[in-house]
Amino acid sequence: MNFFTFNKTIQIRLLLQFLTTLSTMTVLPYIIIYFSKTVGIFITGFMFIFVLTASMIGSLTGGYAADHVGRKKVIVLSETIVSYGFACVALVNSPLFTMPYVTFFLFMVIYFFSGAAEPAYQALLIDVSSPDNRRSIYTYSYWLRNLAISIGGIIGAFLFFNHHFILYIGIALCLFISLVITISCIKETYTPIPPENIPKKRNTFLKGYSQVLKHKSFTAFIVANLLLISMEEQLTNYMAIRLTNNIQEPQAFLFFKADGINLVGILKSENTLLIVLFTIVISYFVKKYNDRFVILLGVSLYFLGYIMISLNDVPLLLIAAMFIATLGEMIYLPAKQTLLADLVPDHARSTYMAAYSLFSFIGISTAGIFILISTWLPAAVMSSIFGCMGLLCLLIYLRLTEVKRHSSHGTT
Repeated sequence: MNFFTFNKTIQIRLLLQFLTTLSTMTVLPYIIIYFSKTVGIFITGFMFIFVLTASMIGSLTGGYAADHVGRKKVIVLSETIVSYGFACVALVNSPLFTMPYVTFFLFMVIYFFSGAAEPAYQALLIDVSSPDNRRSIYTYSYWLRNLAISIGGIIGAFLFFNHHFILYIGIALCLFISLVITISCIKETYTPIPPENIPKKRNTFLKGYSQVLKHKSFTAFIVANLLLISMEEQLTNYMAIRLTNNIQEPQAFLFFKADGINLVGILKSENTLLIVLFTIVISYFVKKYNDRFVILLGVSLYFLGYIMISLNDVPLLLIAAMFIATLGEMIYLPAKQTLLADLVPDHARSTYMAAYSLFSFIGISTAGIFILISTWLPAAVMSSIFGCMGLLCLLIYLRLTEVKRHSSHGTT
């Protein structure tokens, strides 16, 4: 199934996702460096925690709201504030003056409302898709997102430090365009249940999320997803530190030499390049297989590749391992998102997607824990832990794909 056969709302949403991701990624990867230079590394660390917390709270708030007032209202409000937020960031980072603490406050607001919009975006895609085309939709979403990240990151690498004012203006303009198109071209996809018809067990914020966590299949799914994200985060954290310490002197690599830091950058670039070039191709070859086989195969390759990276210092073997991990990622991810969509009940899609996002944040945060324990444990033991994580993840998906048809719209 190609892009042009999708529902018009899905086509518009995917293109707007590409536009907004490309524009924001020209600055977001470099914000930490900006703050570390203006306010110092110590304060920047606390700023990062506050901004991440704002995003998590925004996600939970937006997820609950989108199920009670509708997707479009949450998206429009969020995009409006985020667009004006970046315009204000440009104002306080103009060629005339720079106000880093005001910038920090604005980014807290931006991340809060960006987080609020994300569950609504995801629920909207589920609302207007069907089980038959969701894997194709998530394949294109995955590909377009990574393409936008790579292009935006390259633009930012050349322009951010000398021309960030122009980039902030560009982001605000792109978000305003997205807002106008959303208002004029995307219709509301969900009619909220009247308050008087909502069961008391889920008619408040906390009760709504407590009901989500009682959904055993969904809870198992987000734990498995946490393990996947935690594994990926090791590349730029524990594994990056290990490679940097173990390969301090440049080693011969193809036509040049590379040390540990260089190799981490090469592996990240390889991952992005492979996804951009081969996602659609891989989806063509695996489309004839069922979700169960695709997820189990992809997750197995994914963990195998990262475990190989955690054990090796040989550049060519590291490149081969990243190829295996990325191949697994391209295979499993669209099918995994399809399984997620099937698990989420119609009446609380945004709430469920917010909980999913929260556990994704937790997965990212575990990177610090692995860095800490790696100071006491040898590399072989760390790799064994990663292997256990992979085995647990496979067992969860094995179980979930067995009961998929029974747990699509209820609690198991």
